[in-house]
Amino acid sequence: MRIPTAHLMLCLLAVSAAGCAGSQGPALSAADKGFLGGVASYDQNHDNVVTCDEWKAAAGKLFARADKAGAGYLTQAEFPTLAKIDRTFSYTDFKYFDRNGDGKIDRAEFVEHPNPAFTYADKDKDCRLNELELLTARNQSSPPKPKKPKQTGPVTQSPSTSSGY
Repeated sequence: MRIPTAHLMLCLLAVSAAGCAGSQGPALSAADKGFLGGVASYDQNHDNVVTCDEWKAAAGKLFARADKAGAGYLTQAEFPTLAKIDRTFSYTDFKYFDRNGDGKIDRAEFVEHPNPAFTYADKDKDCRLNELELLTARNQSSPPKPKKPKQTGPVTQSPSTSSGY
């Protein structure tokens, strides 16, 4: 995805300002973060916008590739194939998609599954993730930077660890 430099700077400022406002939103699951991290890959027509229809089309293709037996459903044994095709699915498990609990994921369960990460990222609720929403999604899916432990005083060596020499 190519974003003009000026537009990118504006987007980064907007994302930064949103983060500084203290509105972190609801906690995201590992599956949601995984999806948010790779959501731009579902941009089927490469227009820098991901729509609900593009997500469903991509999900349909993924389902067809994972359904090696052509049975019209995925079993628990076939489910790991999804993660090999698309890393997003390494963050979720079989039960996430097996909505009726019958031990199989049919095409409708998979393709029509409401994607909470997409809904979360779609701030204006138009079923389209625009450039700013995609940038924000990638920012939110990044792991937090590790915090350095605070040192409360001078570090001293305890008598039990000193060599005495």
